Amino acid sequence: MENLTEKIFEESYKVSISIGDILKIPLIVILIGNIFYAFMLVLKVKILVDTVEAQGNSKIKKLVYLNLLISILIGIVGTVIIILA
Repeated sequence: MENLTEKIFEESYKVSISIGDILKIPLIVILIGNIFYAFMLVLKVKILVDTVEAQGNSKIKKLVYLNLLISILIGIVGTVIIILA
């Protein structure tokens, strides 16, 4: 019994940091930056649509919101994959 407890306590507190763990942080920052860019694009197009009247305003708004939705979904899925890898 003493031998078992010695093995449990001697191997439980080893800390290891690999290059893969270090590279996860910049990838997550890039994904968050992409979502921020898509959100800023939505705000820019909203201001432009309110300022200038044209025929394609509703189509542009829909495309930008679709871009934001896709960016958010890919960002979330990508972050989960990066964290689990």
